[in-house]
Amino acid sequence: MGSSNDDSSDDEKLYEILKDALMKGGSAIYAKGDKIAVNKGEFTGIKGTVVSLEDAHITFTAIGIPQLTRSLTVDVSMVSKYFEPGDMVRIIEGKYKGETGQVIDVEDHKVSVVLDVRE
Repeated sequence: MGSSNDDSSDDEKLYEILKDALMKGGSAIYAKGDKIAVNKGEFTGIKGTVVSLEDAHITFTAIGIPQLTRSLTVDVSMVSKYFEPGDMVRIIEGKYKGETGQVIDVEDHKVSVVLDVRE
């Protein structure tokens, strides 16, 4: 197990990676396991879980469509992150940057989060 200094260093590295990606014109950072919703193209309306990322493409498995057993691949510009009540999240921008918490509500592209209590 790493010490708290290791965790801080990892957080700083992650922040730099995110900052670099956003500075290059990216609007979101995706990772394996993230939930996404397809907003454009032939798979519009399908929600899924990221399996892999390569260049500007995301491969994902569909959520809630049991008959769709194969993974799908779309351009990253066609998706957005998808959150549901109960999801655990880390805030990456703004006043509460770095804080973690649980999603309690999602409405009109706004996510309400109860922040974890720090001891």
